[in-house]
Amino acid sequence: MDILLLKRKGLTQREIARKLGISRNTVKKYLEKKDILLKPDPVIRASMLDPFRGNILAWLEEDMEYKATWIYDHLRPMGFAGSYEIVKRAVHEIKEERQRIAYLRFETEPGFQAQVDFGEFQVDNPDGTIRKYYLFSMILGYSRKIYAELIDRCDLPTFLDCHIHAFD
Repeated sequence: MDILLLKRKGLTQREIARKLGISRNTVKKYLEKKDILLKPDPVIRASMLDPFRGNILAWLEEDMEYKATWIYDHLRPMGFAGSYEIVKRAVHEIKEERQRIAYLRFETEPGFQAQVDFGEFQVDNPDGTIRKYYLFSMILGYSRKIYAELIDRCDLPTFLDCHIHAFD
């Protein structure tokens, strides 16, 4: 496809060959027979696992910790005659898709939402005592701007004060 794109941009066969690091004859061949560049439609074959896909999805919906070996062992008595590798690939794809969906970015309208959280930190003082500090953080949903404040106490009045400081 690069060859056709470069030709449309007005480059000569010699310039295309030099830019792509290929022979001029190769460029000429592909320009004369453009159908060579078009990839054939992929052949979609039925899998031996297709009749059991509902079972796999149901088991993984029940518990994402089920391993492919456990699923394979339960499919065999149901009449599955395929290999463990087929099951392993299918389980991996399903888990990967669910994992990807779990981490999709959450978008909001401006001024609609903020997320607030506390974090706890321990500081070792030079005299050997340990002091706890808390980090209040507020992240705006739309702009992802953050406000953070280090505080001594994690109680309701401090929590509300931190909100006031964040909005100021």
